[in-house]
Amino acid sequence: MLLRPVGNSERLALKPLIVIEHLESELRPWLLLEYRHASIIYGRSHVVFTNVPSKYASILSKYGRVMHESIVELVARGEVGAGDLVVLDPRAKSSLTYEELLKAKYVVIGGILGDHPPRGRTHSYITSRLPRGVKAFNIGDGQYSIDGAVYYVNYLWTNRGLNGYEYIDGIYVETNQGHVYLPFRYPLVNGKPLLADGLEYYLKYRKVRDDIWAEILSQKLNV
Repeated sequence: MLLRPVGNSERLALKPLIVIEHLESELRPWLLLEYRHASIIYGRSHVVFTNVPSKYASILSKYGRVMHESIVELVARGEVGAGDLVVLDPRAKSSLTYEELLKAKYVVIGGILGDHPPRGRTHSYITSRLPRGVKAFNIGDGQYSIDGAVYYVNYLWTNRGLNGYEYIDGIYVETNQGHVYLPFRYPLVNGKPLLADGLEYYLKYRKVRDDIWAEILSQKLNV
């Protein structure tokens, strides 16, 4: 079993872990910013990165527990019970509910930078390779960023449902080269689209903001 966090309340201790299965060949800045933001949203002690190459382990350990094995391998070896997890898969027919979230110990999210239109990679790389009977759910008919999906799960857990939840489909980000259109679904927080901290800066200047870069290079874990 993956490490369970010790919470300061019974409800926090029962909060399911977010398992982000790293599925890109590289850890590009955009992806790292989304991983970092997911950790900020959900809490480092409740985030696990799986399928992580050794060269990225030190960086990602700042933002969650790191495992080199795939979640598929962990389930096959019996370290994670197939009945203990749910997969967020846009191709799933049913939507994730608070009641289903309560039953889960792990919520698996594909660590993938989105395509438009989507190519169904979560289904190909994760859902289809897990035992039959593993539950998969969508979180609506839009495609979220990784950190946006984590925010959705956290909102569902914290509010015991989606009452008051708002989102926007597609946003424009102003850069020095003009506007960049991001054709994804973003949660609205205080009326504004939720973007990973530092992403607008990265899109504008094509580099990671200095304070985030210093954090990434630091030896001290972000606990």
